[in-house]
Amino acid sequence: MLTFAILLTISQIIAAYLLFRHEARKNSQLEHHSDLLALRLKALKQETELLQENLQAARILRHDLRHHYRLLYALLSEGDYSAAIEHIGKQKEEILTKAL
Repeated sequence: MLTFAILLTISQIIAAYLLFRHEARKNSQLEHHSDLLALRLKALKQETELLQENLQAARILRHDLRHHYRLLYALLSEGDYSAAIEHIGKQKEEILTKAL
């Protein structure tokens, strides 16, 4: 009877250990998954910020181009070709300067 009680106790200890080990592994996997999700969220936030900055830069560029075209149209409509060519030259220089 004592042998049976010892075997039963040992089997309960082993079962408890295996259950604890399984839960610990499961928790570790959940923490790892949570860490990966947090990294993914951070990357998505950074990408969103970059896209917003690029969108703002595109808006500014479109605004500037619209004004340059209006000026060129007005100069060419008035027949002031030298002023239009001068304006285009200034823009070309500015673009080349910024590109470097």
